[in-house]
Amino acid sequence: MIRRSLAAAAVLMVVILAASCASDEANPQGSGTNPTASTITVTVSGNTATITWTQCPDDDFSSYVLYRSKSSGIASNPSSAVVVATITDLGTLTYSDGGLDWNTPYYYALQTVDSSLLTAWSNEATITTPDSSGGGGGGDALSCYEIQGQADESPYNGQDVTVTGIVTAAAGEFYTSVADAQLASIEDPSGGGWSGLALFGYDGIMDNLERGDSVVVSGYVQEYYGLTEVVVQSVDFYESGHTIPDLEQISTVGIASEMWEGVFAAVSNVTVTTDPNTHGEFMVDDGSGQGMVKLYGFGTTIGDTYSQVIGVVFYSYDEYKLNARDENDFTD
Repeated sequence: MIRRSLAAAAVLMVVILAASCASDEANPQGSGTNPTASTITVTVSGNTATITWTQCPDDDFSSYVLYRSKSSGIASNPSSAVVVATITDLGTLTYSDGGLDWNTPYYYALQTVDSSLLTAWSNEATITTPDSSGGGGGGDALSCYEIQGQADESPYNGQDVTVTGIVTAAAGEFYTSVADAQLASIEDPSGGGWSGLALFGYDGIMDNLERGDSVVVSGYVQEYYGLTEVVVQSVDFYESGHTIPDLEQISTVGIASEMWEGVFAAVSNVTVTTDPNTHGEFMVDDGSGQGMVKLYGFGTTIGDTYSQVIGVVFYSYDEYKLNARDENDFTD
């Protein structure tokens, strides 16, 4: 009888051990309490999402794993998402996820992992990136028209902004006397008065921008001796192959109008009335009155005529002037 009891006990022990091993194979994380889940929030600026979350209070914290997907339900189907960051520092509570597609919804969820490899999911948060097409780009992106404010001084003067538009003059096509600086211009696709804007940047920040690019840039607005411009701190997006806004046909006397500042414009059937000065500035007249044109090193003289001169209107040294980009902007 004792032998039978011992045998039965031995069988029971084998069964328990087998069940235990099977359990370990199915759940190699072992037993324990899941970590405390974080709560996340997501904001978007341009095509960059910023994710923040609450700190895990547990002593056995191991890592935060941030997931991103274009569809909801990350926690129930993690394989549908991508891991954008694995963070092992307990006190790191924010992450910037840049280079996102434009005009696209994104979903984020954070998985907290402890030292036993137990996990817990945060809530799921979503954002939608703005449209990048230029001119009213959505989200935080302003148009050139909004920056100009239909006034001599921008309503955003001194403020940080994100602005979108189409490049009408690339960096390096206009002369600037400021060392390591570049001047460019963008315009809303629809064109018209107040639709253009000067961009100013240092250290080649705008090197990649070309005519016809759709761009989103961030920086701050300043009135530089009367010229409304955005000092570019980052180029958030650029895409080539867009149509440059139509030329605004203006009179030579109309060059000196605030509404055309930063706008891609043309004057027609003009006669040169002064020789160029040392800055490449000279006066032209289409019969409406004189207006100033500028291009460094351009060879012309009094009496020369042009059927068309195109460029971008800027303001400097108390004068509005039509800044040609190169000699191809002059048509005999």
